[in-house]
Amino acid sequence: MTTIRKEAGTLSVAEQNTYINAIKHMLATPSNPYGKLVSIHGNMMHNMHGMNAVGTQRFLSWHRAYLLHFEKKLHAIDSNAFIPYWDWTKHKAVPAWMNAFTPTVKIPGTGAVIVKRNTSIPAIINISSIMALTNYTDFTDQLENGPHGEVHMEVGVVNGHAEAMAKIMVSPSDPIFWMHHAQIDRIWSQWQTNHPSENPTLAGSDAVMDPWSETATQLKSIAALHYSYA
Repeated sequence: MTTIRKEAGTLSVAEQNTYINAIKHMLATPSNPYGKLVSIHGNMMHNMHGMNAVGTQRFLSWHRAYLLHFEKKLHAIDSNAFIPYWDWTKHKAVPAWMNAFTPTVKIPGTGAVIVKRNTSIPAIINISSIMALTNYTDFTDQLENGPHGEVHMEVGVVNGHAEAMAKIMVSPSDPIFWMHHAQIDRIWSQWQTNHPSENPTLAGSDAVMDPWSETATQLKSIAALHYSYA
């Protein structure tokens, strides 16, 4: 069965509630699955950002795995659940149905994070120059350090203060994080269609997206991973 991730602005009220209620269920579960997921992103030993050459190569594959494992937890709660994507190339505002969903998240080893955010980014983001790149390293570097980082900061810096989305250690506390990264993953999947031979350059343990077992090669095709983007 293929999961279809839809653009956040197109969701029915039922689909909106399915996403929100599944996260609320995770937040209310005593074993704290949501907080534990957030804590994974706070462990820089996973080397999943471009702070070095290997991290640059791992960024897209690692976050693809991260989304998949989050989505599996959503499915375990409601089989109809999926991660919507927020297409900030067309809509600069956070989907209105998300505005009131600003939970408090208890993160093991960190404490409670109260989600606060701006509800829009300054301008619709044009990614045409990034999509025109032909080399994987150039593509992932410019996507991560351009639109990816810009949206994190524009949503997460509120009245001059860095809130969840602007803090790498706790950014997944904000449920908009998953929708933002689904958009990043969607952009990569579109780019892959035109550049099928361009892939992360990883070997050995660097190619394993710890703390999970999936490799960069196994994460290459979203069709093989049984999901798509509407």
